[in-house]
Amino acid sequence: MIRLFHVNAFAHGPFTGNPAMVVLNQGLDEVTMQRMAAEFCLSETAFLEAITGDHYRLRWFTPQLEVDLCGHGTLAAAHVIWALGLALPAQSLRFDTRSGLLTAVQAEGGIRLDFPAIAMAPLTLDAAYGQALGVTPRHCLAAGAKFVLELGSEAEVRAIKPDFQALRALP
Repeated sequence: MIRLFHVNAFAHGPFTGNPAMVVLNQGLDEVTMQRMAAEFCLSETAFLEAITGDHYRLRWFTPQLEVDLCGHGTLAAAHVIWALGLALPAQSLRFDTRSGLLTAVQAEGGIRLDFPAIAMAPLTLDAAYGQALGVTPRHCLAAGAKFVLELGSEAEVRAIKPDFQALRALP
């Protein structure tokens, strides 16, 4: 029997937040995990495998591939562990991941996660990205395989209307 949980992270009520599946992994192989994530069709599915009472192996899969890091999937996984009583509320949780060791603690009525810092470097971004987003960034940075674009104002951020087809065509 496989135990799985649908958790809405960052939620303030039902049907809000960022959904993730959490699967208590009992030796599932990578192909099975990928197929399960594709079937669930959520942005991420977190697979937890217990090492000790407060130490877990944690992997995240999108419907298409395994990812290195997922904040809401980690938050959902920590919530499931404590909700099921698999760890005491005072225990800090440790997760072995592709991004290294991550930790979670219960704090101030919520869960505090500790993630590795990803170094950012200046980036000359192809103008096609700005065009697809409908913005002209002030600065562009690369954070691993992700981009960080600095815009001139909050209003500019709120006005973004991405052309998703144009974005899909870009590398």
